[in-house]
Amino acid sequence: MGLLFLAACGGRDEAAEVQEFVSPIQVARMSGDTAVGTPRIVFGLYDGPDPVSDAQTVSLSVVPVGEENAQPVWQGPAENYSDYEVPYWVAFPTLPRPGFWGVTAEVVLADGRTVTSQFTIEAKAESSAVAVGEMAPLSQNRTLATEPDINKLSSGLDPDPAFYQLTVAEAVANDKPTVVGFITPGLCESQWCAPVLNSVATVRDQVGNAANFIHIEVYEDFQALTYVPEMAEWGLETEPYIFVLDDEGRVTASLAGPVSPRELMQALEPVLP
Repeated sequence: MGLLFLAACGGRDEAAEVQEFVSPIQVARMSGDTAVGTPRIVFGLYDGPDPVSDAQTVSLSVVPVGEENAQPVWQGPAENYSDYEVPYWVAFPTLPRPGFWGVTAEVVLADGRTVTSQFTIEAKAESSAVAVGEMAPLSQNRTLATEPDINKLSSGLDPDPAFYQLTVAEAVANDKPTVVGFITPGLCESQWCAPVLNSVATVRDQVGNAANFIHIEVYEDFQALTYVPEMAEWGLETEPYIFVLDDEGRVTASLAGPVSPRELMQALEPVLP
């Protein structure tokens, strides 16, 4: 937890009094699939159990862990996405090599105070997931044509049939951009991931037929919690995960963890006709 020291003048003999201020802000990582390069780092700000939704700005500074007098390898701002059930922040730091990295978040609160908090991230040599720039697997995921019981296609309470019309292979063949979401809306145990399918639905309503939208439920069996084969096919070890494909089926964006409608639209707009 970070410390902010505030100096105040006055008191006996006009001596400076230094007050130690313990930062009330904790940083919670919201996705863990981090590789070298410029990965998407997603985090939330919390004051105890409560999310902080009104911070003005967040700036990050990244240093290697375990090196004396280490200098920052990257410094920069994070972007806030408050159009989500749990507000979150995103940054794309440069991580030049695998290993552990210490991150200091400088947070300007709504009342103008600046506090700091620290967290650590581990960068892998590469992500196991299908990477940006690669062609998406031409998955033959289950649809209503192959599994008429929609309640086997989604763990959600009221599944939307529109998400289960196309396989990824069929979507790529129709020459439209595609959003593929690996999400378990009914079995996610946190507020971080449960609303992701709602974000996909919101963006679908905005763009209409200009793009394909596919939900792949990550579990094949809701009792045994066995993954569908597409999880391995796409190299996924966690969920939720959103992929944006261009009209040729190439991955142009990979978003692990929470995704708000605004962030998804930012990722999709460059490939829309």
